[in-house]
Formats: sequence, structure tokens, C-alpha cells
Amino acid sequence: MRFQSKCRVRSARRAVALMMLLACATGCTRGELEHKADAYNQAIAESNNRQILLNAVRASQRAPMSFVGFGDVAATPTFSGAAGGTFNFDVLGLTTYNVNPTVNVNGGFTSFTMNNLNYSAFAHEIQVPLSPNIVAYFEQLKFPKELLRLIFVQEYTLPLQKRQRIAAEAAARCRARANQRDTDICEAIDKDRDRFDKAGCQDFPETHATVTLLNVGRDLCAMVTFQTFVRQLRLLEIELPFKPRTTQAILYYLGDLIAAQNYSTHPFIPEVLVEKDNRRLTVPLFEVRRAVPAPAGAAVAVSYGGESFFIPTPAFGSTEEARSLQVLDLVSQVITAATSKDALPKTSTVTLVQAR
Repeated sequence: MRFQSKCRVRSARRAVALMMLLACATGCTRGELEHKADAYNQAIAESNNRQILLNAVRASQRAPMSFVGFGDVAATPTFSGAAGGTFNFDVLGLTTYNVNPTVNVNGGFTSFTMNNLNYSAFAHEIQVPLSPNIVAYFEQLKFPKELLRLIFVQEYTLPLQKRQRIAAEAAARCRARANQRDTDICEAIDKDRDRFDKAGCQDFPETHATVTLLNVGRDLCAMVTFQTFVRQLRLLEIELPFKPRTTQAILYYLGDLIAAQNYSTHPFIPEVLVEKDNRRLTVPLFEVRRAVPAPAGAAVAVSYGGESFFIPTPAFGSTEEARSLQVLDLVSQVITAATSKDALPKTSTVTLVQAR
């Protein structure tokens, strides 16, 4: 009886070991597939960020943009296997067995597709003005209000008298500064004026019945003029119709911001007014620097014309946190929303590029 009990124990242990081997042969495969899916997700996200930054750098140097789409990836797990064999039992349990495990190592991404997006359909869709309703949508997602105006608005056009009335009412509101909100916005307007004066900018007299305020980021004088108007509207809680940008124009605007920091006669870091802890303060809008090579730990980095351009990793959670990555997120979503699958080329320019 004791002998039979020991045999059953040994048989049970062998059976457990066999089940563990079989489980590994299937479970490891699933784990590797999940790992490949995560890697693919990360690769696409990083590629999108680099492509946006690279085209913005091209725009900053007034060079042609170029777009590439990433398609399907064929992947095989690093490990796959099976455990086959013969198992003989008698009344005492397992007597003899023969296990023949097979292992196949063929890992990594075996192929992926890339599409040349410099086609008429894609080019047409990125040149169509965005719907003004998209601003309201992203406001519902709690994107900073001024950030949305800077990215989406190409220009405001309004009667000169209305423009003058807005300026006068905002000045009166700033003299009163009845609450913390007004104080914060007025301090930002005062800071604008100080930068405007120190840069040698001048207010040119308006002689026409209507005035157009252009939203450009390459020139400090023009950018401060537009931002001051946007902050006056916010102070007075006024919404005005505007001419929206196209998706391509948004990339040109990012190029302006890069040029302002790296090529301007009087370099400056464009800032945006954001809310944090019930206060309103200005932080860097889209910070991009040049270095050879890009420092380790940069959030996003690209090379163009023999130089490295990179976005420094923001100080997340601090009052000085730059909104560079938030701008990339916004622009990426806009590009996705503004284009369609039908805009992609039907035949890939490059297909089945072997990868390790």
C-alpha cells in the first residue's frame, strides 16, 4: 500500500511537470505576442512624434515637408513550442513516458509596410481648413484655451471700432483687477507689453475700417500683438469668429515657433497662458533646441541637415512645465482627424521591408 502511494505521488509530480511544460509552450507565446504589440504601439507613437517634429523643423527652414505612413506589421513570437510524446499507465499510475519537446525560435518583426503619403489625396486633405467646432471639442477635453487658439486660429478679422472697444474695456478691467482671475490675465498682458517694448516693437496706426490680426510665431512683435488680443478676449469673456488653419498650416506654425527660438535675430521662447492650481501663468509653448548630438533623455529628437533638434523632457507637474508634448499630442490627433484612410496610397511605395 505504501509502495502504491509513493508511485501515485511520483506520477502526480511527473504529470504536473508535463503540464507546466505544455503551459510554458503556449503561455510564453502569448506573452511574447503581447510584448510585440506593446513594442509596435510604442514604435508608432514615437514615429508620429518624430515625423511631426521633423516636418516642423523643415518648415522652420522653409524646406519642403514630406510624409510617410506606417502600415501593417507581421510579427512572430520569440519562442514557440510544443510537448508531444507517449504516456503509459497501469493500475499504479504512470509507468513509462517519452516526451519529445519541439522549440522554434524565430522572433521579432519579420516585415512591415511603409507608405509614401506625398500623394494628391493626402495633400488635399491636409490643406482643407479645420472646422471651428474642433476647438470646442478639444476645449471639452480640457486643453488649455490659449493653446488651442494659438494652434487653430490663423487670423481674426473685425471692425476697427470693435477692436478699439475691446482694448479700452480690457484696459479698464485691468485697472480694477477685481479678482485673482483678472489679475493673472492682466499680469500676462503687462508682461506682453514689456516684451513688446524691449524688442523695439511699435504699434502701427490702423487706417482701414477693418483690422486683421495674424497669428504668426516667427516674429516676437507679431506674436505678442496677437497673444495680447487673445488675452483681452479671454479677460472680457468674448468669443469671436476666426479663420481656422489647415493641418499643414499648423505644421508651418510649429516651424515658426522653432525658428523663433533658433534662428531669430532676437531669439525668444514662445509662451502660452495656462491654468494650474486655480492660477493662470505663462509657460513655454513648444520648446525645441539644437545640439550635436541631442542629449540623452530628450523627449523627442530628430536629425536634419547635419544638426540634431530635440524637445527637452518637460518638468512634469511643476509650474514651469512646458507644453511641448501636449502640442505634439494635439497636432497628432488633428492630423488623424483631418485625413482619412482613402487618402492613403493604394499601392505601397515600400513593402515588406525585412526587419530584425
